[in-house]
Amino acid sequence: MDGRGDGHRGDVGYRQWSQAFPYLARAGLSEKLRNLLEQAEAAHLRSATLLRALGREDRAQRAEQFAAWTRLELDEPDLVQRLHAATKDLHDASGLGSLLDRALDGALSLLRADRGNIQVLDPATGSLRIAAQHGFDADFLDYFAVVADDGSACGRAAAQRTQTVIVDVSTDSRFAPHREIAATSGFRAVQSTPLTDHAGRVLGVVSIHYSHPYRPPDRDLLLMRGFGQKIGEAMADYLSAFPDGLAGDPLGWSIASRFACRPVQRQPGR
Repeated sequence: MDGRGDGHRGDVGYRQWSQAFPYLARAGLSEKLRNLLEQAEAAHLRSATLLRALGREDRAQRAEQFAAWTRLELDEPDLVQRLHAATKDLHDASGLGSLLDRALDGALSLLRADRGNIQVLDPATGSLRIAAQHGFDADFLDYFAVVADDGSACGRAAAQRTQTVIVDVSTDSRFAPHREIAATSGFRAVQSTPLTDHAGRVLGVVSIHYSHPYRPPDRDLLLMRGFGQKIGEAMADYLSAFPDGLAGDPLGWSIASRFACRPVQRQPGR
């Protein structure tokens, strides 16, 4: 393999790679690094096949996500750079509330949207509570202050541990109980993505709302899945400072307490 992948898609990806990382091309390292990433993609896919054969569907899906993300790095490095720009300052946040505010700003920027929210999950009840929002009025915030059903996009994303898109809330039968507030709030479509920690555990959900029926492009959805992992991992890293690091952060203290005081730590080498 020459490091350009297979066919037209690989040629396009190679050109984008050279444009995104000209210093690698000048140093003659582009092909070597691309080959390593292609090997990593293949390894993730082999792992997914093995895990699925062992009955570990959740782990298999996570391996496939890693493979898809590696392919995105190969084919569209400009998107990966956008993701890095949107998340690079999260670990400098002074508290969990500040971290989630920055995360929401990043999500809105990535999807070129102007309304959305981040909810945190209460693992004891399975309910979601809004922790950051932009573009909504008091009626919306009161209505969705606590979400405990799986009819909404966010509720489905949390319950099913997977990204959920409702292209048109007016025709989605499961969303029917929430159509009145959607009409009042002026949104017709929504996508919700779980925020997952290093172990794949859901800590919350980020949702982006649209004023018209809409399904984001597949690459934007993939970008948001990667974003959800990065935000969830940043949350876990912050919460792992419990108890000393959260003494002055009521939101962080509350969430850490719900997760038995200490979320799962990063695996060695991850």
